[in-house]
Amino acid sequence: MIIEFSKNLYAKEALIKAAYSFTDRAYIKLGQSDDNYLFEYSFKDGCHFDPGEVENEMLFQTARHQVFLETKELRKIIVARAMASTIIGDETIDESESTENEKDILRNWFDNEQS
Repeated sequence: MIIEFSKNLYAKEALIKAAYSFTDRAYIKLGQSDDNYLFEYSFKDGCHFDPGEVENEMLFQTARHQVFLETKELRKIIVARAMASTIIGDETIDESESTENEKDILRNWFDNEQS
């Protein structure tokens, strides 16, 4: 059986992830035509699913992919900030000599003013 998904509406990454979630119940073959992605499947012995499940999974994976794209830059900033704060030089840090105070640590990252 074959289900078609419009290339204009769905991302290839979403198709691959959606297809993967059905590999325990079916043999999956993915393809494409000029305008559509093709999701071809045949059931494994004793397994079954409704084609509507595939369509729902495709919608779910498409939404996840959209969130991924929308938050990509923010996640890069968060990871970079976390990694930068873990850089420690060769010298041993004496905590009694620390100049940081609670106000500096709890300051909003996006504020340009020092409190």
